[in-house]
Amino acid sequence: MNSNRSPQDFPYKTYLNILHGPLEIIDVQKLADACTDKWYNQTLCKVNDSVIRMAVVQGEYHWHE
Repeated sequence: MNSNRSPQDFPYKTYLNILHGPLEIIDVQKLADACTDKWYNQTLCKVNDSVIRMAVVQGEYHWHE
C-alpha cells in the first residue's frame, strides 16, 4: 500500500451533529442503506458524556492492511 497518498485520496465524510435525542428509536439499517459515501461516519445520539457513532465503510480502508 502506498503511504504517500494525499488526504484527498480518502473522501471521508464525518458528521458530528447529533441526529437523535434521548429514547428516540434509531433505524440504523435505514441510515446505512441511504448512505452514498464510501467512508461515512455519523454521530447518532449522546449517552451521558459519550456519543454513539455509526460508520459505513466500503472497499479498502487505508488504515487497515
